[in-house]
Amino acid sequence: MPFTAEEQARVADYLGFLDLSAAASIQLGFPAASQPLFLVRSALGRVLPEAENLVRKYLVELDRIDGEMSDARRRLKAKSIGNLTLNPDELRVLRQENKYWAQRLADILGVMLNPYSIRFGSGGGSGPNLRVVHD
Repeated sequence: MPFTAEEQARVADYLGFLDLSAAASIQLGFPAASQPLFLVRSALGRVLPEAENLVRKYLVELDRIDGEMSDARRRLKAKSIGNLTLNPDELRVLRQENKYWAQRLADILGVMLNPYSIRFGSGGGSGPNLRVVHD
């Protein structure tokens, strides 16, 4: 069964792409950097029927991780609850899991994660981030 518009939007989101109309992706009369998103949408149309459930499985995993990150945010104010000590690295670990499953989704589609996505560590900066050391 072909992917629904909602599933396609979730794939674009989890891979770090904007999901805008074609008109919104025009800048100064030229198409904005939308070729990678075109590749994602094109790949979704070519997924073999026997692999569609695998793509949907990855979407479910990413949905779960997204929900777990929301739940973890609610616990950020507390360091411990009674005898229970909270894991201060929980969000970092969940973000790593999110990237892992997003990469699996990208791999099965034969596309790349959006290199300009803040989610995957870039944010579209024009150069490398270098640490400044003061003596």
